[in-house]
Amino acid sequence: MKEGTLRTGALWALLVLAAGGVARGQGSFLITVRDAETARQVPNGATVEVAGRLGEAKDVFVEILYAGTSRGELGVTSLTGSADFQFAAALPTPTVLTPGQRAIFQLRFQPSTSARTLAQLGVTARELPPEGSNQQPGSFGLLLVGLSGTAPELKYAYALGTDGNVQALADGGVIRITKAPVNAASVATVIVYNAGTAPAKFEAASLEGAAELDLIQVPLLPLTVAAGQSVQFRIRYQPKELAVHEATLRMTGEGRTVTAKVEGVAQGPKWVYTLLPEPGADSGVAFVPDGVVDLGEVELGRRKRAWIRVKNEGNDEGVIAGVAISGDGYGLVDPPLVQTPVKVGAEIWFGVSLLAVQPGRQTGRLRIGADTFVVSASVVGALLEYSYKAGATTLVQTGGQVMLPAAAVGQTTAVVFSVENKGNRTAVIQTLAVSGAGKAFQLAGVPPLPIQLAPDDRLEFQIRFTPVLAGASTDVLVVGDAIFNLNGMAAALPELPGYRFEGPSGTVAPMTQPAVGLTLQAAYPVALRGTLTMTVDSSSFGADPAVQFSTGGRVVSFTIPAGQTQAVFANGSTRVRLQTGTAAGRIVLTPAFVADGGIDRTPASPALLELTVPEQAPVVLAARMEASVTAVNVLVTGYTTTRTLTRLEVTVKRRSGKAETFTFDVSAAAALWFGSANSLSYGGLFSATAPFAVAGSTSDRNKLLEELESVTVKVSNERGTSEAFTSP
Repeated sequence: MKEGTLRTGALWALLVLAAGGVARGQGSFLITVRDAETARQVPNGATVEVAGRLGEAKDVFVEILYAGTSRGELGVTSLTGSADFQFAAALPTPTVLTPGQRAIFQLRFQPSTSARTLAQLGVTARELPPEGSNQQPGSFGLLLVGLSGTAPELKYAYALGTDGNVQALADGGVIRITKAPVNAASVATVIVYNAGTAPAKFEAASLEGAAELDLIQVPLLPLTVAAGQSVQFRIRYQPKELAVHEATLRMTGEGRTVTAKVEGVAQGPKWVYTLLPEPGADSGVAFVPDGVVDLGEVELGRRKRAWIRVKNEGNDEGVIAGVAISGDGYGLVDPPLVQTPVKVGAEIWFGVSLLAVQPGRQTGRLRIGADTFVVSASVVGALLEYSYKAGATTLVQTGGQVMLPAAAVGQTTAVVFSVENKGNRTAVIQTLAVSGAGKAFQLAGVPPLPIQLAPDDRLEFQIRFTPVLAGASTDVLVVGDAIFNLNGMAAALPELPGYRFEGPSGTVAPMTQPAVGLTLQAAYPVALRGTLTMTVDSSSFGADPAVQFSTGGRVVSFTIPAGQTQAVFANGSTRVRLQTGTAAGRIVLTPAFVADGGIDRTPASPALLELTVPEQAPVVLAARMEASVTAVNVLVTGYTTTRTLTRLEVTVKRRSGKAETFTFDVSAAAALWFGSANSLSYGGLFSATAPFAVAGSTSDRNKLLEELESVTVKVSNERGTSEAFTSP
């Protein structure tokens, strides 16, 4: 057997040798495996992976270094296993190596398959004793290096989006995408698979040809595909018409370029759109997707309709997914149902309506299935824009609010109201006025009617606000067919100035009618309406009902004209009388003020007028004598502000000059009377009778009466005794 061709038989012999033990000093040999890219030191018996390319040769070098201190001897060399591994140069064995010396074995790996292949390099080795020594050489051991050969192998396949089945793609093959709908995307997935045992480099992918075919989702190239792994990208086909489109796919991997033909076949409906003036018309105006559907001229405020015919001139039945329109004033008339099928050669109809709301070009968007269009019309007419200026300019719509600056009553503020013709035709204004019944709003600077406004012309006039009442004022402005609500607010009224009561104050006599008045300290800008309210606080049981105003009741009304100060009561008088009554107590007058418009101007703590009827000795108002058959009665009337009496003294004077005085204790009778409910309506008034019995005959009674000249009466209470009242 020649050197370099040792094969399996010798390998078994070496294995048997190895099984018997390793030669002394075998660890002194170091093994290094290197190729053009890497170098690595490996232990004895290790397996080294060697990656190559199919059909290409790759050299691998195995170095054995003697690292001992004596000598190392390499003997028999063998290479067993796959024929993809061969010796590439003459064997450096047998040889004796001195320390640091090495033997190099050049191997060549040329993979014939992408499957993993195995080979093994075996070299017998032993360590020799130093020269001149009497020692015996050691026995041979075995140095082994396993070789695992790998190679990448890229394979190509594709799968259509319609069925998902994976088809192998050879160099020069065809990817056919059929029945692709127009204006939609159909996709084929290209799969690059590494069927080998070593990583493969996928370097480039490109598609050249029809613009309807392009690559998507292509990863960043170049990239490495691990063994058993794959990478993929997609071919997108988007036909815009019914036709056949072609392109060439080129893919480069591991230095090899593969080409394939890509063929896209469009199939489906072809929609032809026509605008017609009425349903069933024979001729009209064709329009295309992303184009303009022109409805012509429309008068402002009027509605126009046009009809659209959609015909299928394609090679397959189609479905109209739906019809929609957007844009101010645009609408659909009798649109087709959603998902309406249309056979080849068939057609559907529907209408488009427009309410012209804006002069000039009025546009919208129309969608028919997947196609979109711009709808457009030329709107003609006058369009008035309204605004007012009070510092800043404010646009206002018909029916809106025009807010005028606040003004004090009697003062004037104003805004400038503008009417501008934003349309493309002349506008005519027949009416311009304030229609409400109020007098707070007036117009100024209004030209004679009718008013004509050409396009872009402007009309301006003033709205003046002169409030006559405090608070909010409203009215309506009419400008042609438009109306606006005018609003103004009278500035907040000033606080009420101070005021004073005219007439008595403090203590007042009972049973009198003093007159009181009310005067402001300064004139007020608006008219005031007010009331004086009387409250009575009696110092005894029950208040005297006689205490009231001379007009009746305990409330009296008054007015204070704008710009004046004095309160005016009934009949134009500046004073009003009140009755003080006959019972002691406190009379309080409280004013209230209300401005025109119902605005309360009463101070939070209004000034009051307090009048006091004091407790005092009784007052006798009348006394007289009355005779009966058996008695002479002295009748006494008067009042006591304390509503109490203690004593009644009656003095009877005869014509002879003789006088007799009689005293009566009336406290119990008075308490009984003034403590009753019946007395409440009389206040402090009382009436008392002092009876005198007459003994004897009738002639004796008459004689006694003739002798009486007068009677004098005094009445007492806790506060004193009344003045004597004498009556004949």
